[in-house]
Amino acid sequence: MAGIINWNELWKAMRSGRRREGSSGSSWDKRARKFNESAMRNRERTEKQLANLELKPDYTVLDVGCGTGRLAIPIAKQVASVTAVDQSAGMLACLQENMEREGITNIRCINKRWEDVELGADLEQHDVVMSCNSLGVPDIQEAIVKMDAASKRYVYIISSAGRWMDGDMEAILGRRGRSRGMMDYIFFCNLLHEIAIYANVNIQDTEYEQHYDSLDEAVDRWKGMRDVPPEKEDALREHLSKILVEDNGTLSYKRRSKNATIWWQKGD
Repeated sequence: MAGIINWNELWKAMRSGRRREGSSGSSWDKRARKFNESAMRNRERTEKQLANLELKPDYTVLDVGCGTGRLAIPIAKQVASVTAVDQSAGMLACLQENMEREGITNIRCINKRWEDVELGADLEQHDVVMSCNSLGVPDIQEAIVKMDAASKRYVYIISSAGRWMDGDMEAILGRRGRSRGMMDYIFFCNLLHEIAIYANVNIQDTEYEQHYDSLDEAVDRWKGMRDVPPEKEDALREHLSKILVEDNGTLSYKRRSKNATIWWQKGD
């Protein structure tokens, strides 16, 4: 019997009101440098997330929505090769710079949206397929089914668990703040159950850290990510001025949060 809720259609409905340009490759290109600086600071979160992955020296790993390589770089040091897929050329440029800095030569980059990647043409099956907070796609079921098809052994989806921002910020942003809640792990679990993939879940406490050169930059970046209307900007600025702290010449946003690693083994 079909479930009362069609989770894929709910996903589409929740995303239908969001600006497409906010999640486009060109939009991420503009933010790539700053994103890279902040991403590489999140060492505790990175180490905890890596600890959940089954990695072996002869494995191949596919990182969907790899960004600037926060996970792909350390993974490449443990496996035979990594394929890093991202729609943003700017993100991949930062990843390649990070590779050179770390002396990494076994990462292959593909500059495409995941929904445009063709299995068999753009890439072959990999032992491990993973995605970390990067499945902002129009059709989530199609994206996950493709990840499953691309994997020989394991699939991992890393997502937030519960609130990722403080309650005051959610109150200021309203639906724009809550809309990202669709990336909460329980949504993926429900969708996977609906398509007969019975996944495991590990929940961990981690610290999220973001850095800004100025209050103006912080306001601009939050506005860009959340599509904040002009009438909310003053409230956003005031709240950020209260919660950001000085940290070695930057303003830091730090928050304890929970991450979920959803995973399954092929053949389970």
